[in-house]
Amino acid sequence: MSAPAAPRFDPARRRAVTVALLLVTALASFESTIVSTAMPTIIGELHGLPLYSWVFSIYLLTSTVTMPVYGRLADVYGRRRILMTSTAIFLTGAVTCALARSMPQLIAARGLQGLGAGGLVPIALTVSGDLYSLEERARVQAFFSGVWGFASLVGPLLGAFLTVTFGWRSIFTINVPLGVIAFFLVATKMIESRKPGSDPLDLAGAVTLTLGIAALLFAVLQRAGGGTLGAGVRLVLLSSGLVLLAVFVRLERSREHPLVPPDLFRHARTAAPYVGGVLLGTTIYGVDTFVPLFVQGARGGTAGAAGAVITPLVLFWALSAAAAARVIVRSGFRRTARAGALLILAGFIGLLVAARLDAPVFAISAACGLVGAGLGPSSLAQVLAIQNVVDEGRRGVATSLVPFSRTVGGSLGVGALGGILASGLTRRLGVAAETAGAALAKEPRELRLALEQSLFPVFAVLLALATVNLVVTSRFPDLRVTPRTPTNA
Repeated sequence: MSAPAAPRFDPARRRAVTVALLLVTALASFESTIVSTAMPTIIGELHGLPLYSWVFSIYLLTSTVTMPVYGRLADVYGRRRILMTSTAIFLTGAVTCALARSMPQLIAARGLQGLGAGGLVPIALTVSGDLYSLEERARVQAFFSGVWGFASLVGPLLGAFLTVTFGWRSIFTINVPLGVIAFFLVATKMIESRKPGSDPLDLAGAVTLTLGIAALLFAVLQRAGGGTLGAGVRLVLLSSGLVLLAVFVRLERSREHPLVPPDLFRHARTAAPYVGGVLLGTTIYGVDTFVPLFVQGARGGTAGAAGAVITPLVLFWALSAAAAARVIVRSGFRRTARAGALLILAGFIGLLVAARLDAPVFAISAACGLVGAGLGPSSLAQVLAIQNVVDEGRRGVATSLVPFSRTVGGSLGVGALGGILASGLTRRLGVAAETAGAALAKEPRELRLALEQSLFPVFAVLLALATVNLVVTSRFPDLRVTPRTPTNA
């Protein structure tokens, strides 16, 4: 089945808009990684150590819950207008962060920045689907993966350099020139390829979905960030989130113009990429969270070694996305997604074996590289499959649900995996305390052993999820496109 050709655009305009899309992707990507290395300096100046985790959590929370809303807004009111709005909100938040004089002010500013960030990547991916045919889109979206991978590698280093050289406020102001350029290019070069729709926005659906996801993420982020909420309050939040999501599903089924069209989840060819996105998010967040902890905490490695061990994941993710762009048109979405899932599965098998056999760190790093090699084709197939099977009028919300599913899946998945780790540590250290005497301090070797043994089940669950992901890829649409001369060259 051949995808419809993209409408003819002026090549110079299209290149300018593509640069703007890559810039807004870079903004969101850098902001996810650049802040971490500056946090000790920020805490030293603004104080508020008990609140520091909220600098990350509030940004993740607000950027995640707004993704589907931005996608639907882009379908109703047009991509250009909504992309400019989200960019402006993001830049306003960045400037406000740089001007913060206390930790609460910084947290509020990060929340505002996240409200803008929620629209950057989803709408950038959507616009690329409007501008390019499938053959071209595969190559272009590989650049988006490359930008994200580059930011993941360079972000922490850039954050450290800017903090030492110009002060921590510069990690926020550096976004402003890039954002202004992107805003200008979108405002002057981008022309809507379709008229905005006249469908009303489903406000009730937007509110219930936002509150439901926010409640779930708030409970998980509080636990992961060492928040002060008790187990009872977190249980209430989790229950409330599930109830609100149930209400959201019921509302969407009765709406003439739903925020999230229910049929996207009724058919395997659209539901499978979203389920794959949830599993992929758990993979990304899981490796990033628990492998460095294993290397540093269980193996006694340095902080540098812990950070370097997952570098191959990011590097091979970017490289494999570029390679997948060359073959996905010939091989189809299903085969490409399956190849990526097999590589991820092989990586987790290698990780679990290396951990069990006390293999050197480079073996663990090689396993992470295999996982990264699978992320490229997997992530590319998810976005392109969705964009190829939905109509243009729903492309915004359909595309936005891919990064949304990854972020929600990653956040909730890591929270669940953290619970497995905490349970294992409690059980093992509790037994050790009774044996050695609760008053005796634990030996570092004993702590490392408990952490190592408690992380084995975490890696085993990640391996099981990778197996499920392989099964899910069999439900991807098996579409192939015969390459042809690009119409917009």
